Amino acid sequence: MTQFREFVLNNFKTLTAVVAFIVTMYVQHMNNISRIAELTDKCTSLEMKINDQYEKIDAIKLDKTVFEATMAQFTSMRADLKEMREDIKELLKGNH
Repeated sequence: MTQFREFVLNNFKTLTAVVAFIVTMYVQHMNNISRIAELTDKCTSLEMKINDQYEKIDAIKLDKTVFEATMAQFTSMRADLKEMREDIKELLKGNH
């Protein structure tokens, strides 16, 4: 036991530095683990937001497609109405 005591007394500064280094490394390790957990949570939340944005984009694309189809139908209906109007004018001219 006296040899151990002499060893500790002779190498106190070195032992203190080693213990301080180990404690510092442990504290940094724990901080890094908590930071990784925070970043993982943020990443998960960002992935959810990205998925929501993709769903909104898909809905907008669908709305755009529906709008374009509706406009094409309106254009077709407009052409048909013009044609019908011309036909009606011709029929009315023929009756007078």
